[in-house]
Amino acid sequence: MTAPGTLHTTTARFDAEMWAAIEHHSHRLGIAHAEFIRGAVHHRLVHLDHTDRLTRLEQRVEAVADRGERMARVVGRLARGAQPHA
Repeated sequence: MTAPGTLHTTTARFDAEMWAAIEHHSHRLGIAHAEFIRGAVHHRLVHLDHTDRLTRLEQRVEAVADRGERMARVVGRLARGAQPHA
């Protein structure tokens, strides 16, 4: 990870329409073009992080549901007097 306060310099290329939109919105917000672009990238990264967390949560919920279904089958067998093998 980069040290706090250290920025990596890079080049990004935008077509005329996208650059016009960046200029328009950064001017409207009263911020530099670079700040607008950094903010957009930050927003995308946060969104991806939340998406990844949601995916992991969904996987855990599915695993718990699967375990619950297996437990229900075992309980059903036990209720009928069968052996508790899965």
